Amino acid sequence: MKQFSFSSIGLYLLLAFVVLLSSSAAQAQDWIYTTVKGDNLWNLSEQHLDKVTRFEQLRRLNDIENPKLLQPGTQIRVPLAWIRSNPVAAEIVSLTGTIQLKRANTSGAESAIIGSALHLGDELRTAANSTVAIQFADQSILTLHENSIVRFDHLSAHGTTGMVDSRLNLLKGRMDTDVTPAVGPGSRFEIQTPSAISAVRGTVYRALVSEQSDASNIEVLEGKVAVSGADQQFMVNQGFGTQVVSGKPPLPPRELLPAPLFEAIPAPITQINSRISWSAVDDASAYRVEIAAHESFKTLLWQSFTERNYVSLPDLPDGDYALRVRAIDAIGLEGLNRTSGIKLNARPQPPLALSPANEQIIRGQAPMLQWTASEDASAYHLEIASDSNFTQLVINSTVDASEFEALSINNTGLYHWRLSSIAADGEQGPPGPARSFEIKPIPNKVDASVAEEENGLLSASWREDSAEQSYQVQIAQDKAFSDILTDEHVHEPSFSFEPFEGEPRYLRVKRIEADGYEGPWGSTQTIAPLPPEPVNYWPLGIWSFLVILVI
Repeated sequence: MKQFSFSSIGLYLLLAFVVLLSSSAAQAQDWIYTTVKGDNLWNLSEQHLDKVTRFEQLRRLNDIENPKLLQPGTQIRVPLAWIRSNPVAAEIVSLTGTIQLKRANTSGAESAIIGSALHLGDELRTAANSTVAIQFADQSILTLHENSIVRFDHLSAHGTTGMVDSRLNLLKGRMDTDVTPAVGPGSRFEIQTPSAISAVRGTVYRALVSEQSDASNIEVLEGKVAVSGADQQFMVNQGFGTQVVSGKPPLPPRELLPAPLFEAIPAPITQINSRISWSAVDDASAYRVEIAAHESFKTLLWQSFTERNYVSLPDLPDGDYALRVRAIDAIGLEGLNRTSGIKLNARPQPPLALSPANEQIIRGQAPMLQWTASEDASAYHLEIASDSNFTQLVINSTVDASEFEALSINNTGLYHWRLSSIAADGEQGPPGPARSFEIKPIPNKVDASVAEEENGLLSASWREDSAEQSYQVQIAQDKAFSDILTDEHVHEPSFSFEPFEGEPRYLRVKRIEADGYEGPWGSTQTIAPLPPEPVNYWPLGIWSFLVILVI
């Protein structure tokens, strides 16, 4: 009997393991086709392989006895090298702004349009405030953002197998990808940047090239991405990102910043340039805000980069939009998205109210409301209500002019008013900010009476209407009150003063409301002077008598 040493057994095991690995690697490069009713090796070779004559090799490889009769559900191994490869075009499916398309081997550029086919070697450039969405043969979508350049280095498909090989070079800027899951070993989606290569199948991720083109950021939102740089590779999982600086290996993947939380968003938004706010995210150095016409965000209508946790919305037409925001960390990795739908209904814009001033008090006349003339309006909808919710309307009217005298409002009280613009086509815009005014009565005239007090002073008094009122008292030398002797402001409904001699004097009083409004002067009261004292003749008589005696 032949004897084997331990080392011999180990060698055989090692060789068997190597063969097994080689077989597994070979099978990993095989396309597995599952037959359906009517399939045979000839039509399978004709449809998918580089040569029809491959059918005999297929038969031997898969140990098939009857190549003309294949049971449905049979799995056929097909080496990837045998599958026909053919060029396929990508296509522009959406764009905003200005997109330049430079064809391979040409010096000039043309304006890209929706439907433009993209071929091997073509290059796309986006201008400021521009985005373009590209769809590949396997339905993968790439969004190229503003001020970016991408070149299409490889665009092919493996016949009709569904396996597509797409390789791109992001030379500048940033992009988003939504890659269709692989359907076989020939499926490939690879993005190269000046400092990194990222290979993916079935994932959503973002790539960015720094302005200096010396670093690249990769952020994975779904699936996994293999990121390579300086002959080293990291697998970046969902929710993580990495940065690759030229000539250096990728940084160890770090967790992306969490999605911010929006503060309450009005529904609908009725003001142009309304502010949208969100919660501040720890360790965030900035935020990116994007608006798109659809929640897929294939192309953008607007985007903003801000260091604050709020932004003013752009002036967009009325309609429904998708809004998203994400935080950005210290090395520029952009975090998870927070998305919300928004509805804009800001047109036609309401006019600006001019008068009365907000919370103004009006006395003794009908309110005259005035506002600016809006270029978007042919008429205005005026609402005046006795409550701030505008459920108790006292005037609900369409007005052609930019003013309205509210003659029908007679009762005192607090009123609220607001305006909406009506366009020429009849569309009514949102109401503007509500303002208020208060109608109060004119204070009553004061009818004062004057009497002598026990202490010898004179006192003017009158009826009190309200404890909040004060009074102005004037005493003058003449009825025209051109020579005023006393002008006092008092808080009690009375006024005391010294009696006087000589000519009569005149007194009048008016009420002053707590808000400073002055009522009319009351009736003028004539104040008589003290009567002259009688002349005492007795001392004069005595003196005269003495003079006579002396004489």
